Amino acid sequence: MLTVERHRDILSRVETSGSATVKGLARDLEVAEETIRRDLEKLSGEGRLIRIRGGALRIEDDRREIPFDIREIVNLEEKRAIAALAVRHLAEGDVIALDASSTARELARVIPDIPLTIVTNSIAVTTTLMDRSRVRVVSTGGMLDSPSLSYIGSPAEEALERFNIKKLFLSCKGFDLSRGLSVATDEHARIKRRMMELAERTFLLIDNSKFGVKAVEFFASTTDVDVVITDSGTDPGMIEKLKKMGIVVETTRRQEENPQ
Repeated sequence: MLTVERHRDILSRVETSGSATVKGLARDLEVAEETIRRDLEKLSGEGRLIRIRGGALRIEDDRREIPFDIREIVNLEEKRAIAALAVRHLAEGDVIALDASSTARELARVIPDIPLTIVTNSIAVTTTLMDRSRVRVVSTGGMLDSPSLSYIGSPAEEALERFNIKKLFLSCKGFDLSRGLSVATDEHARIKRRMMELAERTFLLIDNSKFGVKAVEFFASTTDVDVVITDSGTDPGMIEKLKKMGIVVETTRRQEENPQ
């Protein structure tokens, strides 16, 4: 098979399925995995797909919400490292809110079984916490948004108002230093905005791929965030700019350089 034909086949599979793995492509196209990796790097460089560890994703329309099962595998190691830092900010008796981001789901995975109240619009977060008997989990309910496995709309936003939220942990699709935090749809922008308005302290959990990205709708300014928790791949210049704005920044580099 010629390279151009292989590239066409790869793009067709990624477009049809939404994603593809290196192992699966190598098997189906009967070539070495290293060949597929080179193909994916080239196609990613041309802007024709999104390269992730172990495979590739289809480039989505900015106005569409990427399905949760795809989002949760993108930059997974970075999200897990971010979650490991974020969980240190929890204390017994806290009332916290978690949004429907895949990074918040990773945080839910490592939350210990201690007395906490967790309010969330995420179905994935809710099911992840089912085995924590001392954690009180409250689902907002609302209108089901299947791609994000979450609840949105006025009922979900109004449910948040019953709680004295001490800490909010959320993410976003894009973060621009001058414009702020953005997402793909108005419904997700509204509930994240309401969470931030109600919370005493906001923690933004964001991996390096989100910086410099402007999605469709901005829902908060940069200075609305109290703490940014990010990974070691984030540009040091960006970190310094955030600190000069009075925002606390934690990176996974700190954890890696100072193991406990």
